[in-house]
Amino acid sequence: MAVLTEALLLSVMVLAVVLILRPGGDAAHAEAEPDRPEAAAARAVDRLEGVGRVIDGDTLDVGGIRVRLHGIDAFERNQMCDAPHGPWACGAAATSALKARAEGRALVCEVLDTDRYGRKVSRCERDGVDVAEALVASGLALAYRRYSPDYVDEETAARSAALGAWNGSFDRPEQWRSRSRTAR
Repeated sequence: MAVLTEALLLSVMVLAVVLILRPGGDAAHAEAEPDRPEAAAARAVDRLEGVGRVIDGDTLDVGGIRVRLHGIDAFERNQMCDAPHGPWACGAAATSALKARAEGRALVCEVLDTDRYGRKVSRCERDGVDVAEALVASGLALAYRRYSPDYVDEETAARSAALGAWNGSFDRPEQWRSRSRTAR
């Protein structure tokens, strides 16, 4: 039902954009004019559909296009976290969790932005389930508050339940990346 509601909402939004951006003057001519390839390509960038190939806990390729999951910061591939029983590979766990949800699966992604590395910052779903939300809810990624408040509630719930990395202590992924760069 949620997918149908989102599809209907997306259709209404696309219709509104088309009506707003439709050229004035000769509307009959505008409707009869064939769609230019560059216009079709611009629309296609707003939505990606394809099979997922996971790079790490918050980066994947969707249909051959590099995507950075919107609103989250997952633990880095080689990052270790501390738990009561000792260090554990939280970064590898984040990558594995995203693989379980997205690797080789059909994904639909809403492109929201492009980051400085050229990746499409996107909200991606598999069968109507937001894969980024699931990672934060399991304690294997953090809400990336600097860019979005979207997953703060899921992070708060994971922290309260001591799930994933919240069962111990850790460096925030951006701190870990910064320290790793400095150590080189």
